[in-house]
Amino acid sequence: MILVTALLSMSTAHAAPAANVSSIFGSRVTANARFSAPYVQGDFDGDGDGDAVYLVTVLPASPKAGFAKDVTVIGDQLGSTPLGNHGEALAIAIQNGKNGQKFLITGYQGDGASDYFSSPIWSAKPLPLSLAKKDSQAFRQFQKLEKRIAHDVLVIGTEAGIDTALYWNGSRYVLFTPNEEP
Repeated sequence: MILVTALLSMSTAHAAPAANVSSIFGSRVTANARFSAPYVQGDFDGDGDGDAVYLVTVLPASPKAGFAKDVTVIGDQLGSTPLGNHGEALAIAIQNGKNGQKFLITGYQGDGASDYFSSPIWSAKPLPLSLAKKDSQAFRQFQKLEKRIAHDVLVIGTEAGIDTALYWNGSRYVLFTPNEEP
C-alpha cells in the first residue's frame, strides 16, 4: 500500500520550534494542539526550498477572526462547499517556502453534513497523512498514474484504503485520486 511506503519516507519536523500559525495564516487559523507545527515539510513546488504543512483549526469568521490577506482558501479538493463563515476542527494549511504563498485546504461538506476531517481515520495513529518525497517509491507510483505530479506530494489516505496525492500544479494544490482497482 502506498501509505505504508510513504510513512517510511515521511519527514516530520518534531525537533523544530512550533510555528505561530495565527501569525502566518491569520487570527482565524490556530494551531491544532494534537500535532507538531509544522507537521511535515517537503518541496511541493520544486523551488528547492522547504514548504511547511500545518494541521490547524479554523475558527468561525468574526470581526476578531479573519484570514491573512494573502491566504488562498481551497475548498474544492477535500470539501464540496466553500468554507465561508463556517469553522473547521481540522484543516491543512501550507506555506510555500521561497515565495511564501499560503494555502488553506478545507474539507467542508455543507450544513448538516460531516466534513472530510470528521472521519474516524483522522483520530487514528498514525494519521492518514504523510510525505512522499520526489523519487521515493510512493512518489513514483503516483507520478506513473498522474504525469503532472513533479515534486514531493502529500499522501492522504481514505477510509476506502485508497491513497490520494495532494500536489502542486504550478499555481495551487490539487488532489489526485487514482481509479479504484477491482
